[in-house]
Amino acid sequence: MTGRVFPPASPLALVAALAATLALAGCETSTYTAWPPDGAGGLAERRPSTDARIDHLSDQLVGLIGRNARYYAAADTADAEALLIQIRRESEGTFGEDAEIDIARLKQKFAAIERQLPRRAASGGSR
Repeated sequence: MTGRVFPPASPLALVAALAATLALAGCETSTYTAWPPDGAGGLAERRPSTDARIDHLSDQLVGLIGRNARYYAAADTADAEALLIQIRRESEGTFGEDAEIDIARLKQKFAAIERQLPRRAASGGSR
């Protein structure tokens, strides 16, 4: 008995096999793709804003955090940080109206944080 010879495969079967192979190869390479760490954000959070108002809001948040906002108003500070990221994304994604609404919400959140921070003494000597 000589070796068996299989009949040639149909073109449709070859295309299906190739598509399945490529799909499985794509699934395999996606497990090795470098993703940013959780909470690090994407491109909108990594590059500087093109809107000066967003930069000013970011500076205000940094100032509040410098005054221990994470201690005195932890939840509101976390909400403000998430809202600022959302505003950056909306601004980069050209969702101007949504960004404007969230900027107003962020300013209200800043006011709430400010109310929770301890007052600075008007004069340094009195206690």
